[in-house]
Amino acid sequence: MDGLTLTQRINKVTYKNLRIGFLWSSKISLMILALMLVTLWLNHFTNDSDVSFLLTAQFTWQMILSGFGLIYFNRSAEPTNYRLISAFYSFTYGLSWGATILILGLYAQFTLLSEVLANLTTMVALLGFYTYRNALYLAVTPILTLSTWITVKDEHLTLLFSFEKFMITLIIIESGRRVLYRWFSNRVQQEHENKRLLKELNQLASHDQLTQIKNRRFFQIELEKQIKNTRRLHIPLSLILIDIDHFKTFNDSQGHIAGDECLKLVAKVIDASLLRGIDSVSRFGGEEFVVLLPNTNLDGAILVAQRIQENLAKVAIDHPASQTSHLVTISQGITTYEESQRSTQFIEKADHNLYDAKKSGRNCYIAA
Repeated sequence: MDGLTLTQRINKVTYKNLRIGFLWSSKISLMILALMLVTLWLNHFTNDSDVSFLLTAQFTWQMILSGFGLIYFNRSAEPTNYRLISAFYSFTYGLSWGATILILGLYAQFTLLSEVLANLTTMVALLGFYTYRNALYLAVTPILTLSTWITVKDEHLTLLFSFEKFMITLIIIESGRRVLYRWFSNRVQQEHENKRLLKELNQLASHDQLTQIKNRRFFQIELEKQIKNTRRLHIPLSLILIDIDHFKTFNDSQGHIAGDECLKLVAKVIDASLLRGIDSVSRFGGEEFVVLLPNTNLDGAILVAQRIQENLAKVAIDHPASQTSHLVTISQGITTYEESQRSTQFIEKADHNLYDAKKSGRNCYIAA
């Protein structure tokens, strides 16, 4: 999971959808403008040369604006001030289309065509900008205002009709926006929940429930991965197999609940002793732990083993029944990967060294 909160995820997806909406609206705008421009010149849209020039100039400006939108929003990176940019582009979109509608309705006397165009561009804005309310209303306000002004100026239509048209369009825009945004937010929430559940599942699959460190399954996967890296990059790889000394007698004398607490504390000490993010400790089984040290030679692994022993001694967990010390101690087997070694052979070598450490009196490490 990417670690985003639900609010952060909604903001991220909002821009992603806005970007797609801006690209789509720019393409639709270019298509409509191209068709209208061709119609203007081929079919003599109006006999008034001044109006024809005005429309041509307006269409050209809008084509430049749409082309800019295609180029700018084709970038996948999210700008830091995307809300300001989105608001500016949306308002420019609405204002330019509103000007076109005004020229068609008032100057060219094509009221019906201006109304159709107003409805089309409003629908495009609704479908493209619904994820950001400010952008949507900045786009539709100039279109709706100027198209309503055209109906007000039309002597065949009443003022009541213009008011009703304005209110009904607003209601349709807002209700449509809410429906679309509800669908959008539900989808983002579902995606967020799926990622959260996936993270929890991965946590359960790769972590030991008692100690909360990595489990043996994670270790096996990570080991194979690091062996491949070692062979490919020709870098060292070391492993430390750790066993708590006389843990059975600790359980027998202190009880299993205290034994569980001991395992948790030892795991925490080992994990805290690893100073690099690429190092990992996993519960290998019972009272055994395994430390994997990528890009670490034998001398480096010995330093880590010494640090673990020192940190455990500082914690000073009482172990009255121990035959080695009055405190909990560990034995460690250290080894470094050899070329062409299988993963099982690598682990077996560390296990052999751990066995030798126990034979040597425990509370020590053997490295080879």
